Formats: sequence, C-alpha cells, structure tokens
Amino acid sequence: MKEQNRYVLGESESEHSRLRDQSVVLDPLTRQLHIEAGITAGMSVLDIGTGAGHVAAIAADLVGPHGQVLAVDRNPEALDGARDRLGHRQEIEFAEADLTVLDLDRQFDAIVGRAVLMHVSSPVEVLERLRRHLRPGGLMVMHEFDLTQQWTSVSTPLWDRVRTLILQTFESIGIHNTLGRDLFAAFRSAGLPDPHLTLGAPVGGGAEAPSFGWVNVLAGLLPYLEQQGIVTADEIGIDSLTQRLTDELDAEDATLLGPLMYGAYCTVD
Repeated sequence: MKEQNRYVLGESESEHSRLRDQSVVLDPLTRQLHIEAGITAGMSVLDIGTGAGHVAAIAADLVGPHGQVLAVDRNPEALDGARDRLGHRQEIEFAEADLTVLDLDRQFDAIVGRAVLMHVSSPVEVLERLRRHLRPGGLMVMHEFDLTQQWTSVSTPLWDRVRTLILQTFESIGIHNTLGRDLFAAFRSAGLPDPHLTLGAPVGGGAEAPSFGWVNVLAGLLPYLEQQGIVTADEIGIDSLTQRLTDELDAEDATLLGPLMYGAYCTVD
C-alpha cells in the first residue's frame, strides 16, 4: 500500500544535512527560475515546504531588505534548523504549517516551492489551496523533479541498480516521480493560467559527473530500504558509492544527467 503525504527521506538532522548538500547543485537552477518568473525587490513571498531554508534564502536575496519571505514547513525540527542557519536574515519569517490544510491570514505577491508537490498525495488540491493566498497579479512558481529520464549515456550495472532502487522505492510509497513534466497539467487542473515552463539539469562526465547527487538521494532512502530488508548501507557500499559510480561511467566515456528540474510559473488574476 502506498503511504501518502509521507516524506520518506525522513526528518533527521542527517536528512537536513543531505538537503544542504543537495542545494549546492539545485540552488542555481532555482535562482534562475525565480528571476525569470519575476520575483523582485519589495515582494512578499511564501515558500512552501522550506526544509533547510535554501529556497527561502534565494527568495530573500531577490526581494531584498524591503521584501518579506514567510517560510513554512510541517516539521518543527526542520524549521529550528532553518532558523539557526538563517535567523540573521530579518526579511525571513518561519512558521509551522501543513500544506493540505493551509489557511493563512494573509496573501502574497508570490508563492514558491521546490520538490514539495511530489511528496503530497494531491498536488492539484495543494495548488488550489495555495492560490487563495495569492494577491491579484501574484506569481505561482513551482520547481519539481522528473526522475524517470535515462540517467546515463551508457547503461552500466551499478548505475542500473541505483536507479532501480531509487525509482521503485519512490513509486512504492506514492512519490510522484514525474511531477516535473506533469506540472503543466497540474496547474490547469487547479484552475491556474497555463504556466510558462523551464527545464534544467546538472550534467557532466569524468570528474564532473554529478554522481554525488544521486548517491545523496539513495543515502536518504537507506533507513527505509534497510527497514524493508531491501538493501543495507554495507551491501551497497554507500561510503565509496560515488567514486565507484563515477569510475564506472568514466571507463565507458559516458555522461551523467542529474534529475530534470521543471519550472512552472504563472501570474494569477
């Protein structure tokens, strides 16, 4: 049975650390999306599912000292970590909130989120609820993954195993592996205007192959995989996995593609 509205990657400090590592690759893509969408100085922004607060920080950079960012998450421990890291940013406020029942007493110039809708059972319902918190002329800006593309230019045994572990685990618990490419349909179903779309991904070969990003995801899944008796950290060799994956690609003169990041944004009347 699929477990809906569960963040399978966990809520531990190690998971928050994993997200911080992941942000090094993803933040430039998200910043570019926010700029293209029109987030600018003086705006008020709602950041949903803020986690470690990286998207909130990007939004705060763009709105500047005369803008405001409200960063919400359902997990109080994640918020505590974000406050510790970003508490000096006067333009960022943090609050605990569940997106499925979100009911804030204010509206915003923009609502942003990254890799959040893929973890909820009904992304359309969340978008419908979020729309109520946008001022007329406000921006809806979502950034989501599509994990199902062919990752490597050459099929290799270890990469095939890692890909299978990640995709099958996400699918089994109800994570939307293709939400990025489904964002256009989700916006329409939520009654939003047709969004503008963007697409970006980390890519490289040799020493620049983004192997760490995929190992980063698998590391987050390991507690679940071990609990289910599927594989252990020792069996997969998690500590040396990044180098072994990179070496396997390098031996084939192959390239690696990170998760496809679909951006969707629209202006709401």
